[in-house]
Amino acid sequence: MREPEVLKRGKEFHKKVQQDWEFFAKDGNISSEHSSPLVPKRGHHKRHGRLDIFVDELGDFVSVVEIKSTDWDATLPRNRKKLLGSHKRQTWRYIERYIDVERVDVCPGIIYKSAPSTPGLKEMIEEYLNDWGLQVVWYVD
Repeated sequence: MREPEVLKRGKEFHKKVQQDWEFFAKDGNISSEHSSPLVPKRGHHKRHGRLDIFVDELGDFVSVVEIKSTDWDATLPRNRKKLLGSHKRQTWRYIERYIDVERVDVCPGIIYKSAPSTPGLKEMIEEYLNDWGLQVVWYVD
């Protein structure tokens, strides 16, 4: 069975961003596809997550970066907040371990492939995620 084209393009984008970070980043110890135990929720078994980019050894903080190839212009307006909430929850599940267990500060962010062209949408996404302490980067911008 062939992999859907959208999934293939998403994986290619992930790999490109990870390679760029490994080549250009000057500080810290960079790990791509970093496995990390998640803080278990009440009634749930211990689980592991896979961070797209994790930067350690930055002094008194670490950096947690998720990579998303979401096409916001193609996402139905009624689904945008739901998808943003999913991205926020996923990233915060990774952050919680470092704050609550490791007791270290976290610089979290999400890298999206490109900014949407729909008027006001870019600002809405940035405001929503910034309100949750998540930095937003538009890779092609």
